[in-house]
Amino acid sequence: MAEGIFKKLLGRKIFVQSAGIYNNLEINGFSIKVCREINIELKRHQVKSLVELEQRGGFVGAFDLAVALTSRSFEKIQEYSKFSSLDIEFWEIDEPLISDKGLEETLTSYRKTRDIIFKKVAHRFKKFIN
Repeated sequence: MAEGIFKKLLGRKIFVQSAGIYNNLEINGFSIKVCREINIELKRHQVKSLVELEQRGGFVGAFDLAVALTSRSFEKIQEYSKFSSLDIEFWEIDEPLISDKGLEETLTSYRKTRDIIFKKVAHRFKKFIN
């Protein structure tokens, strides 16, 4: 979800690459749905881990900035970049919840997470946004 939001707001003004800490994940259908509501298409997005990123030649330390959205990803990116000058920001964002009370409550949780990420990206990178 985050990479789509970054690209929606920043376009090609900065290079954005998303990587998580787990391999072989698929994009959650709820994320696809709530992002589509604000014209962000995630269907073709490929989820990759930090391990895969480096296997594809994307050395984490070559980036200027990493934004971690969970404490676990913050720890992991610190491990991967301990010998580089990478700036790391930690934006603690709660994972959206899948509710047993129904679809609409689940979508509301995903929208809340989407909107928090959107606002944080817009604020942090406002100088790049028209």
